Amino acid sequence: MDNETYDDEIIKEIPVYLSNDAMKLLLLHYPTRLSKNDQLLSSNVTQCKYKSECEELEISYALDTDNNYDKGHGQELAAEMDKTSKDKSSYPSGMVDHLSFESHNTSSNTTDMIMYTSGKSIHLCPLKKTMNMLPKLSHIDKIDPKDESKKSSQNESEEEDEESEQIMAKFKDRPGKKSEKKKMQEMVKQRAMEPWIDLNFVPNGHYFSRGELEKFMLPYSNGTDLKDPDITITKVEKEVINENINAIRSRQLSKNEIKSYSLEKKIKILLFNAKMISTKMLINLLHKCGVPSDESVITILTHLKEMAVLVRGNWTLKSEELYPDNTISAHFGLSFEVMRLLRDYIIHLLDSDQIVNRKNIGKIFNAPPEEVKDVLNSVAVLDKTKTWRLLVTDNDGFLETVDNYKEICKEQSDWWTTRVKQINTWLEHKPKKNSM
Repeated sequence: MDNETYDDEIIKEIPVYLSNDAMKLLLLHYPTRLSKNDQLLSSNVTQCKYKSECEELEISYALDTDNNYDKGHGQELAAEMDKTSKDKSSYPSGMVDHLSFESHNTSSNTTDMIMYTSGKSIHLCPLKKTMNMLPKLSHIDKIDPKDESKKSSQNESEEEDEESEQIMAKFKDRPGKKSEKKKMQEMVKQRAMEPWIDLNFVPNGHYFSRGELEKFMLPYSNGTDLKDPDITITKVEKEVINENINAIRSRQLSKNEIKSYSLEKKIKILLFNAKMISTKMLINLLHKCGVPSDESVITILTHLKEMAVLVRGNWTLKSEELYPDNTISAHFGLSFEVMRLLRDYIIHLLDSDQIVNRKNIGKIFNAPPEEVKDVLNSVAVLDKTKTWRLLVTDNDGFLETVDNYKEICKEQSDWWTTRVKQINTWLEHKPKKNSM
């Protein structure tokens, strides 16, 4: 068996880089929650603060006070908190409108690491600490509804025990106990006195969070061959030119890496990441990714029309880009033709303000719910009323200022008219399921 293992062919060698531990990354563990219905941790962060010396972290998440929320009780709790608090009001809005999580240290004898892989390299970075984030229920701790009952029961027991004789027992302290107690009290006092540092919270997947990822990959970006830089640069440029851009690869690229691509591929990368975007915002992002500010808008729109379609004044990738030829779907292996038709049909329904029902669409295209949901997530979002709507519905009006605006609109309108006819023809002649 050993000989067979040693004779295995090496298919590919992937370099592994160990990043500097000076990044001091923290891993946060939250209580177990259902990710599908986790509206709290996906809500806005109202405050994020940190104590560097004692390494304490506190993050506050906004509560939805419009749905399933007792505003009267929330106002009562906030008022009681203001009475007991000597500092400024904990809830300026007058009601308990956020829930805070505070960090608790965990003991571990091992060193945990975080890993990032781009398919061509692996980057490892040791974690400074792992913290458990538990709810900080200060509005319950300070306001105990059973306090009055406890006090009354204590008074009754004290009256009954007045006649009994009190006996005091004193035990000898073990050596060093007083000094340990004093140190603990000083430590608690120092932790309380340390001021909080307000932090800026950047959500996961946000465009500006790429800057932190670039720090994580510094060893790779600095690992060029100094002996012959021209050869190295030529090789990298060749790989970039021939590289196939897809949804997964687009999410892995940082802003600096995007700068090395052509204008056409830059547009495709940004469309993959944004899913749906206005012309003005796309141009602004292109400028941040190395496109000259004097680049012609007509040139950008020419590339844009080749790979994207216009939906209510905003651009989204053509289904041909998401589902290339000779590919199958991720979950149940549906053909690329069916996935293209399914996505374009859903875009047409959303654009014409028709109700989108996952089950009905699944029956029409013989597609499982998982496939329909993946397609919907590429162009739509589920709102509070459980209704699917387009990711972007506002039109910033920038495209209307372009010289050939009417020509672009006519081209897109003709394209959609033809595409809807193709979808209807396919639905009329689609193969039916075999009935058992």
